[in-house]
Amino acid sequence: MKTTDFPYNNVQAYLDAKGVLEWGTAQDIEDARKEFRKLYLQHYQKHRYQSTHTNVSISFSKKEKKVLETLALEKGTKLASFLKDIVLTYTNTDAKHQIHITSSENTIELKRLFSLCYDVVEELHFENTNAELTPSYKELLQYFKQLNTLLNQEN
Repeated sequence: MKTTDFPYNNVQAYLDAKGVLEWGTAQDIEDARKEFRKLYLQHYQKHRYQSTHTNVSISFSKKEKKVLETLALEKGTKLASFLKDIVLTYTNTDAKHQIHITSSENTIELKRLFSLCYDVVEELHFENTNAELTPSYKELLQYFKQLNTLLNQEN
């Protein structure tokens, strides 16, 4: 919306258009002035925002969006703010200090190492001859199952 699209040139034109000056009380005129100010500020702020900002549209697969939302949540921001921060940080830093987002290769390696650790704990649990260690092994197995569930949810 352009500045010229605002239908009233001034508060007087607004009051005339509303007819408040002819039939309204002092309170009606005051309320109409406040309403005009509110409408004017809304128009002005919207116009100023549109003249200084632009929208960019990008698309992600559902899987990519979920990963990005998780990262944004960990950072405590909304997805759009998170992406904007990443882009601005990327453009403001040189190549040596770029942001590194965990890649799928790292996730695959993490799952592989987790699987090896899980196998070792399971093997120790079955080979265990000390009854005092049994609760500890069971607790470890429970933690590993919870971790496994979390790792598989990221896919």
